[in-house]
Amino acid sequence: MISNLKAEEQHQHPLGHGWVANTAKVEDTCYVGPHALVYGHAELTDEVCVVDSAQVSGHAKLSGDVIVSGNAWVAGTTKASTGRIWKNERIVEKQERIR
Repeated sequence: MISNLKAEEQHQHPLGHGWVANTAKVEDTCYVGPHALVYGHAELTDEVCVVDSAQVSGHAKLSGDVIVSGNAWVAGTTKASTGRIWKNERIVEKQERIR
């Protein structure tokens, strides 16, 4: 379970039984493994695969054949449609304001 959410604010994904916050959007064609977490306003489409202890959060938008595995954490406004994010990688993209 996602520790900072109440039970009624999350559910297990039908493919893999990983935990997904009700605020996130994960298509049924995606795989969320039993120890993986998807929360915030993240959007996963197509055949995205989140396994191991990986996490996807923020406003991340993953599509295509992206695989997030290991202890990887994808957050912020990250967008990806192909590739593998793994091990202990932390991917956070955000706009930086220049003064």
